[in-house]
Amino acid sequence: MDNKAGPSGSKSTSSSRKKRRQSDDYESDYSDEDVYSQRADEDSSSSEDSSSCGSDDSIFDTRLKQKTTSRVPPAQPSRSSAPKTTSHIPLAQPSRSPASKTVSCVPPPQPSSSSASKRGLCESDGRAIIQCKRLRPSFRDGPTRNNSTQSLKLPDLNSSSASKSAPRLLEFDGDGSFEFNSEIDCRPTSPNIVQDYGDFLPDIPINPTSSTPSVSLLRSDAITPNLSPERDDVSPSIMAVRRSGSRTPDLPDDFYLSPNNSPSGQGATTTWSSDPSSMKSLEFTKEQELLVPPPTDPYEAFRLMIDDELLDLIVRETNANAIRVGNAQNVKQNSRIKSWKDLTKEELLTFLGLLLHTGTIRLNRLSDYWKRHYLFNIPCFGQFMSRNRFLLILRCLHFTSVTSEEDRLNKIRPFMDHFNNKMKTIYCPGKELSLDESMVLWRGRLLFRQYIKNKRHKYGIKLYVLAEPDGTVLKFQVYAGANDETSGQGHSSKIVFKLLEERLDCGHHVYMDNYYNSYGLAVKLLDRQTYCTGTLRKNRKDNPVEIGSVSLEKGENKSLFLNGVHVGKWRDKRYVLYISTEHGSEMMETTSKRGSIVVKPMAIVHYNNFMSGVDLQDQMLAYYPVQRKTLRWYKKLFVHMLQMSLTNALHLYNTFSANDKLNLYDFRMKILEKLLPDPNDVNRRNVLKVKHELTKIEKTRTRVKTVGRVTKQTIEVVRKECKGCKSQKKRVQTIYECKQCEGSPGFCTKCFCLAHS
Repeated sequence: MDNKAGPSGSKSTSSSRKKRRQSDDYESDYSDEDVYSQRADEDSSSSEDSSSCGSDDSIFDTRLKQKTTSRVPPAQPSRSSAPKTTSHIPLAQPSRSPASKTVSCVPPPQPSSSSASKRGLCESDGRAIIQCKRLRPSFRDGPTRNNSTQSLKLPDLNSSSASKSAPRLLEFDGDGSFEFNSEIDCRPTSPNIVQDYGDFLPDIPINPTSSTPSVSLLRSDAITPNLSPERDDVSPSIMAVRRSGSRTPDLPDDFYLSPNNSPSGQGATTTWSSDPSSMKSLEFTKEQELLVPPPTDPYEAFRLMIDDELLDLIVRETNANAIRVGNAQNVKQNSRIKSWKDLTKEELLTFLGLLLHTGTIRLNRLSDYWKRHYLFNIPCFGQFMSRNRFLLILRCLHFTSVTSEEDRLNKIRPFMDHFNNKMKTIYCPGKELSLDESMVLWRGRLLFRQYIKNKRHKYGIKLYVLAEPDGTVLKFQVYAGANDETSGQGHSSKIVFKLLEERLDCGHHVYMDNYYNSYGLAVKLLDRQTYCTGTLRKNRKDNPVEIGSVSLEKGENKSLFLNGVHVGKWRDKRYVLYISTEHGSEMMETTSKRGSIVVKPMAIVHYNNFMSGVDLQDQMLAYYPVQRKTLRWYKKLFVHMLQMSLTNALHLYNTFSANDKLNLYDFRMKILEKLLPDPNDVNRRNVLKVKHELTKIEKTRTRVKTVGRVTKQTIEVVRKECKGCKSQKKRVQTIYECKQCEGSPGFCTKCFCLAHS
């Protein structure tokens, strides 16, 4: 009989498609036929109709989003008409050997798209399916995380008890709690299972009447009954992730404390205590002082940093580089570099003055400072140096003639070493120091260019800077990539010891952020008689485990101590993890930005007060920026270090000079007045030093003159063009000159009086 199109035909077709879809779901979700077919053959007493009896085991979903609870996994659907029998299947298949029945309580895979309630299934004993609430895992160290790849697994089992007892199932009791069925024994071997794995326990209420211990949950993508040889409660997949050190969003941060997720011997949980008696007291043996005579004026303070030794180096290398550039093959014969004149130290100081003055007067292009247009006319630049000469010096500016393929910073290395050595020889800093990164803007191609999203200049050359809280830079290191001497494993610790190598063993206190701080670094610095304080990352090695899982109310503080190191956790608007080797768990009052009194840990208060030295330095450099776009990165670093030298000179002048303190603008102007003196004052001083006289030109020439038939020879004075009249665009020949003026120019009597009045 043919099927006809109509309502009845449509209904039958929909019903057949629904059954076929259910069958496909069963086949896709339960593809392991060996496990369930063997149990079905052994326990064939309880057979139910697949359309009306429960076969969906959904104690916990792999994402902890359970909808129904059943003790029986679904039977594998058969394509024949005879229904298959189902039986009670435990959470994991026990061992086939009757002697050892070790059970791994791992839930079976759950159907992804179909549920028992949708199919109209029921429990095998006739009870109705009870809808369960969604469970969300809660972590003590932060907000609830929604992980899509979580699974249930007991951390450890007592092998002797598990071999003697039959499997048991988790059963929903109907009153909002779970209890264990009497068929399985899931007793953990460790009595501190909640303490050890508290970060991974979801909010699952356990029946208080049950004598069975709590169940610990671990996040794992692999479901296997085999236990890891290194740690019985961790699956091999998790151990592999821990060994590799790769960050996985499916695992919490506490997995990266150490390769085995267990604290090291020094940072073990059992060794940390709340007793601050292990804190050490160090004495600061140095004194903040200037090791040279204090400067009397701003220019003298500036020349402390930019001394004659550095100027001679720049002059020598720049002249040598100009010869190399001029002799290059691609340089044309009429190029300006062909007419290069050797640079002198006085001309270099004028060049530096004009370069610093471009930060005071901001124009978009360097050539704009020499324009005669009425919108750009700034005569001071043209009075001291021509535009072509300035650009030519900037083109040939160089610091070394030695080439090195190993050292990427070879082109700027002499200036860097001079800056660091100069600060070491002329200045001894105070007790508090700060260490942080700084960025020099660079958008061009560079092998060691860095990106830091929280910096004002996100792309550029990264500097590691050691500074004082007032912004005085003591030492800096340019990060040159993987080829650097401080690169590789333990890079942050190497940087700290590189910058502090001259400041160790004298009681300094260095403040750092969480990029550098760790328990191991704090112990090493404490052995070298140096304090350290700063924020701490929660996944650092050797951190106390319980400090990351403790829950605090707003304003509360938790402190732990070990070997003179204090690790604390304080909650304000969010949790703050910090480390210190000088400050204990004392709380102190401080005034917030809005004027209110706030109680904070002493370590955090001192960190906020003394950590901002590098940021203050960057702020002062941004007020009068001198950097320009260039094709050579080392010239941009030179300009940056020139500005750092000027701000260091300001701090030294205001600290040790007997004169009044100056702000940055006035200090810069005092230096520029020395580097770029007033031309009128120079001429006036030259007039007063030498007595100028108008004398007759001594040079003569013989001239033959013919008048009619008579030829006469006469001796005439070689006349010169009057300098004053020439400036007024008049051509006047004169027989007088001033030998005291440069070049012995000619003057008429009127112009001589005007020029030398």
